Amino acid sequence: KLPPEAVVFFTGENTWREYPKWPPARAKPINMYLSAQGKLTDKAPTAAKASDTYVSNPLRPVPYYGKPSSRIDRNFMSADQRFAHRRPDVVHYESDVLTTDGTRAGPLTAKIAFDTTGTDADLVVKIIDIFPEDTRRPRSKKDPNPAFMGGYQHLVRAEALRTRYRNGWDKPKPWTPRKTETVTLKLPDVAHTFRKGHRIAVQIQSSWFPFIDANPQKFVNVFTAKEEDFIEAEHRVHRSKALPSRIEAVGWMGL
Repeated sequence: KLPPEAVVFFTGENTWREYPKWPPARAKPINMYLSAQGKLTDKAPTAAKASDTYVSNPLRPVPYYGKPSSRIDRNFMSADQRFAHRRPDVVHYESDVLTTDGTRAGPLTAKIAFDTTGTDADLVVKIIDIFPEDTRRPRSKKDPNPAFMGGYQHLVRAEALRTRYRNGWDKPKPWTPRKTETVTLKLPDVAHTFRKGHRIAVQIQSSWFPFIDANPQKFVNVFTAKEEDFIEAEHRVHRSKALPSRIEAVGWMGL
């Protein structure tokens, strides 16, 4: 008997699974569309024009973690993202409460219709599991006092792209201000079950400091950029019928 191609730990349900092929054969395409009023839905947009804007200032970047630290803290990989949700330079979309478990198992691709007033921009996309408001962490011998975790925004996956490389690492290209292009950003494969009663969220931002160095938002050499090269820029995420921003995933059940 051949060993399985993939032995995978599924977060969200804390279960190991074996698969002869990855992604699993039962996984089917699931699109999650950015929609009006901060909604995340499985229905493609129908509006002729629709978008959300945010202003990014590289001198006041979004931190990678909610707690100040002099080093990269590995806890950021599953940290609560409410600190980012509250910022005006982060756009946030979330699903309705799930009525059944929803599993994502395999590749994740963000396709974001995007434009900017600058000539360069970073694009950071996060996939988040929002816990129900009455969630408490179970007691254990090490932690006899369960922590209240209602509304916890658990980071599941995230990835960043310096969009000057949107056409390839060997083809850096400046943005034409306010020209819209669809940026493809591949996130790491996922194996996560969003439980019934939870919500799925997507956050988009343009800095993630200091995990990703600050982008001047001007098409210059980042390593030799001067302070005056670091400029504010307004970024726009489109979510219309012609320009649908979405997360392409595979999985089963749920949104």
